Amino acid sequence: MYFIFEMAFTSNKPYLTNLIRAYAIEQSMKMQILQTMEKIILVFEKEDEKIESFLLGLDERLPASIFLGTSRHYFSDTLPQVQEIEMVHAPLNISLCPTCQKEMFDVSSSRYYYPFTSCNSCGTQHPFMTGYPFERANSTMKFLVPCESCEAERRSNPLRKDYPLISCIECGITLKMNDGKSERYANDKGSFRKLFEVSAAAIAKGKRVLMKTPNGYRLFFKPEPGKKLAETILLIADAKALNTHMMMVTQEFNALLSIERPIVRVSTKSDEMKALYGSTALTKYPDDGMTMLLARELMNAGLSYISYEESEMDAKADFLVDFDLPVSFQKDSRLFINQDMKFFIGGERVVFPAVVNTHKDVVSIANDLAAVPVNGRIFIDAMDRFESMQTSRVNILEGESFSTGHSNERRFEQWKGSMLSVLAEHGKIGEKAVGIHFDSALYFLYYNGKEVINVVPPNPFEADSMFSHIAQLREGSDRLVENYKAHFPKIYARLDALSGDVDLFTVTAIMLELKDESFEGISAEALSFLGKGGIQIDTHVQDNRFDNYAFLASIMSYLVAGVETNLICYSIYESFGDYISEISSQLIAKTKTRAVTLTGETLANQALYARIQRHMGMRELLFPKNFPVGKECAVHGGIYL
Repeated sequence: MYFIFEMAFTSNKPYLTNLIRAYAIEQSMKMQILQTMEKIILVFEKEDEKIESFLLGLDERLPASIFLGTSRHYFSDTLPQVQEIEMVHAPLNISLCPTCQKEMFDVSSSRYYYPFTSCNSCGTQHPFMTGYPFERANSTMKFLVPCESCEAERRSNPLRKDYPLISCIECGITLKMNDGKSERYANDKGSFRKLFEVSAAAIAKGKRVLMKTPNGYRLFFKPEPGKKLAETILLIADAKALNTHMMMVTQEFNALLSIERPIVRVSTKSDEMKALYGSTALTKYPDDGMTMLLARELMNAGLSYISYEESEMDAKADFLVDFDLPVSFQKDSRLFINQDMKFFIGGERVVFPAVVNTHKDVVSIANDLAAVPVNGRIFIDAMDRFESMQTSRVNILEGESFSTGHSNERRFEQWKGSMLSVLAEHGKIGEKAVGIHFDSALYFLYYNGKEVINVVPPNPFEADSMFSHIAQLREGSDRLVENYKAHFPKIYARLDALSGDVDLFTVTAIMLELKDESFEGISAEALSFLGKGGIQIDTHVQDNRFDNYAFLASIMSYLVAGVETNLICYSIYESFGDYISEISSQLIAKTKTRAVTLTGETLANQALYARIQRHMGMRELLFPKNFPVGKECAVHGGIYL
């Protein structure tokens, strides 16, 4: 008889399983650990008296995770019959596990205030890596020789056994701080802590501190009302401040504090935060060692939050905190949350590197990422991580300047790769499906089991002649243009002078006079609307396709009538939701399928998602599981062309 404990875990990455396995070795616990694509299963002998104490201790060792769900336990006479995922040793880029965090704040530890603390199952490993396989020789730490203590750990500590990037203050990376006049170095416990104390104190006094982290240069500063903060990230140093200043659901709180540490757009609550960021803010909890140590000292300096910009090494700042070891930064990941639904909007951290267990002999290249066959499976990572690629076929995203010169090279569109990625994640390759792809333009797709067809392509949009198009829409449209010009002469002049490749959402944001002139700005403004329903924005079709100019004319009419901006923004997404649901339902009826894939960053909007869910909740709506809904998923879909 077996006692079986199951935890829902919807990721193919093994870091939680590895933490459990290390803890089991440490506790001399006899058990089996299985991981599938949906859960982690712990199997114990029923009579083992240590089960209860082991599970209680495990609760303290395991971090929160956005992929972790509910748990259950039961007894069984037989072992679970499941399809296990193959454990692959690939570098991580997540936050620290509870054990490593404890070590970093323990004054008796050789890693006290050492920001590069990590283990086999946590930390910023990927930025230090230069190639495969994942070993010290293929990292920028290869010239740092582990001290005797680290070598002993590498032989005996279950968390760091054979860990390629093991290091501590004695043998690791030195930090330096420069204020333009002098440099100070951190190479022991006291100097490491002092460096972060000085950094936090400087920020508290209104100074700007540029800090190199394993995840990029970050320009930290104390936010002030009236300053442009739309492009900055709100960094919460003290978790209590989340409840004080932000209006969150439980899922958002848990995601921010998870070991994956994504960026989440959260509604503001306090007047203090509203004065700084408005109705919403892109919010982050300290993620890597550098930022976590800074956050601790910020709290000591009386600050519960600050702001930062993703920056460059030559950005203007009062202090520079740097280290000499080169690292390759990954783009941070943003997470969309709506009740029980969550998916990555875009980014690379946590998502990549990814491993796909398929024997396909194909290389896929898209958005500076490559999917490459390695030892019977496909690794997906930054292109520069692969020295060579041997394959019989290469699929490259349309618009990529890269060319292999391979005799069997073909190009594919973003919408095609995105839809195939979602189908592959849900095991639907070969089955009919309808697809919606919505980034700067809206596509309706059909997959017939063999190929993806663009059945309702978007109308082209010409920003430089849009007022001419709007004036010719229908009778009276020319008077609307003149009326809009009279009401908003400066905005009209700016829009009329636009040229080049300017997308519809940028034009819309300019028209609405938003500080953040992008889709993200419209989405943020929409979240500030607290009413029960919107107004109808024109999403009528021309030749069975969405009419960009009728859409803009509708917005112009509401602006002339004095309708509030946040109501218009909210209504944009509601109206798009109605339109998407209508066209999708027609396609579903014609194709006799219930499955609908949804991709593209524009879908990561609460009002739009809720509208689609309301109209199409009975359909089989397929969002990405482990890959982003945005452009980064195309490299995965390119495998299946």
